[in-house]
Amino acid sequence: MIRAVGLLLRFLAVLFLVRLALRFLVAVFKGATTPAPGERRAVPASTDLVRDRVCNTFLPRSSALVAAVNGETAFFCSETCRDRALLQ
Repeated sequence: MIRAVGLLLRFLAVLFLVRLALRFLVAVFKGATTPAPGERRAVPASTDLVRDRVCNTFLPRSSALVAAVNGETAFFCSETCRDRALLQ
């Protein structure tokens, strides 16, 4: 009985260490591929940037929201900015 408990505790300890190692490796991989908070990634030179006129943010045209405001095409970084412009 005591031997079985010892084996179970060893097995659980090994599982715990394997889990820690896997989580560490995933965190290292994600850290290598994602920018740190506040860090900006360089936009390729061929990307066409547009300006959100509400918050004055530049973003790639491909990820911008588009809406007609006062008969003109306008680009927005978020639904919040778009809605604020449409209410003005």
